[in-house]
Amino acid sequence: MNLEKRLIEYWRKNHLSKADAQVIVACSGGPDSLALLDMVHRLQATLRINVMAAHFEHGIRGDASKADAEFVKEYCVQRGIPFVMESADIPAICHTTGESLETGARRLRYAFLQKLANGYDNAVIATAHHADDQAETVLMHLLRGSGIKGLAGIMPKRDNIIRPFLPFAKAELVAYCHEQKLAPRLDETNNEADCTRNKLRLELLPLLQNEYNKNIANNLCQLADTARAEDELLGKLCRQRADQLVSVNKDGTVSCSVSSFMAESLAIKRRLIQYMAGLIDSDLSFVHIEAFRQLIEADVTGSAIHLPGHCEGWLSYGIVYLSKNHRDFLENNGTIKDTKSEIKLEAFSEIALPAGGEMTAKLVDSLTEEQPFSKHHIYCDAAKSGSSVVVRYRKPGDRLRLSAGHKKLKDFFVDSKIERNCRDSVPIVLSSVTGEIIWVAGLRQTEAALADENTKQYLILSYREKE
Repeated sequence: MNLEKRLIEYWRKNHLSKADAQVIVACSGGPDSLALLDMVHRLQATLRINVMAAHFEHGIRGDASKADAEFVKEYCVQRGIPFVMESADIPAICHTTGESLETGARRLRYAFLQKLANGYDNAVIATAHHADDQAETVLMHLLRGSGIKGLAGIMPKRDNIIRPFLPFAKAELVAYCHEQKLAPRLDETNNEADCTRNKLRLELLPLLQNEYNKNIANNLCQLADTARAEDELLGKLCRQRADQLVSVNKDGTVSCSVSSFMAESLAIKRRLIQYMAGLIDSDLSFVHIEAFRQLIEADVTGSAIHLPGHCEGWLSYGIVYLSKNHRDFLENNGTIKDTKSEIKLEAFSEIALPAGGEMTAKLVDSLTEEQPFSKHHIYCDAAKSGSSVVVRYRKPGDRLRLSAGHKKLKDFFVDSKIERNCRDSVPIVLSSVTGEIIWVAGLRQTEAALADENTKQYLILSYREKE
């Protein structure tokens, strides 16, 4: 099956456009976007679409950028394709905003394309993302630590943006340009390993293909297809459960029964939390979803957690609430009311703390490449601390083992001039081996799990306070 027949089949299967849609092809002049523009223009009667080309001249490559724009314009004039262009000095703009050139160019390019689309009642924006781009995206998400949604990669259609070339390999598009006697422009910066995506394309993917699996790119695309289908299914199941379990109250607060939440599978629990966050226009990372889930499962009335985006979650008599309208978190002279739950911090993981801030842990065999010791970054003897530790807030009777002997935690706070209304929000870290306090985070490491010349493995703990 040739490329045009495959494109028609993919277009119709994924419902990329409605009849008589205005298709705005984002064309840089490179082989991918030029092949896309040429092919959909040839097929516009078959696909029942109207095609126009849009070019964003970013100014990053000076005269070469202007030559790209002139090339696309001339190509369109010769074929009677409507052409629209916008120019911007991305280097100057990014110098002001602090963005990378790649980020700034992408932001303004899509703003230009959306502005064009807004001028039509029935418009979609077509970009030339292809199978190689899909493989790079999935691999990048995998390396960064992604959930199933990230592994789904680039979607065939998202809102009014369509990707008709996702099933096609880059080599197929280059071959198409050759067959049609097209002479696309080449951006030499794509061959420079100066950013993560370029390094993946130029170094890592070829290494994986040559040394481990010659079909790695195709396998990554198959993974994206599988992940996308399963993500859609789980999303549907979550919405069904959310319709029954989640309520939006008059004040905008979102709530759910703790017992009903607890009856769900782990996958649905995580999605319910993200669903609840979405109802108040928030988006939570895996770390914060897990922290909130653990808080819910502890089911302690009055316990609460601050989350990104000015959100707060809390429990009250069997109901979990999520809101952007902050309640007073500290009550009764600064005490975090009823915060009794303990959080287990495993090695090579990160937790969000109920009173704000985050803590990480990892195991290493040597301190050679580690950051210097500080009040916010300590190293312990893993045999004494355990490979995981317990994090909580202070309790009556807490004592510290210091070099001069034992001291009450209360007295330590007084000596350290920690204000009373701040003491209950200071994380306390305990050894999972002995139960002793090994660290008053951000203030003092105790003698309980100190590393010495006999230490064989180190537990590294880091604490980042809330901003």
